[in-house]
Amino acid sequence: MKKFLAHDTGKERSVIAPLLGRIYLWGGVLTAVCFCITLIWGFDVRQLFGFGIGYGFMCLQFRYFGYCCENAVTMDRKGAVRSMRVCYAVRMAAMVILSCGAAYTGFVNFTGILIPQLFPKIILTADHFIGRKG
Repeated sequence: MKKFLAHDTGKERSVIAPLLGRIYLWGGVLTAVCFCITLIWGFDVRQLFGFGIGYGFMCLQFRYFGYCCENAVTMDRKGAVRSMRVCYAVRMAAMVILSCGAAYTGFVNFTGILIPQLFPKIILTADHFIGRKG
């Protein structure tokens, strides 16, 4: 079985690792660009924290998603479906808790948390049109 990024010993390489690397890199670039665009309205440290937390959460949730996908391919159909449903529920529940916590406390701008969550889809679509694989 192929190992995931965190368990990579150097001998076994994750199938998803190159894709996650591109998502992390370009997600960081897009997050920085969006934060710079918000500077038009003035600097606010809550916006900076929001984009930082949003980018970190995006990276963590796609790392977890990649781990679940790699494990699901080794399971039978029923186990894989259950695993992926649990993965989706955990990711969405964490997103709701993080966003609501930011919105209710006001310590962090919650739009800064939400915007980076859109970037993986944009990156994967761009990879498809460019023709990059794995």
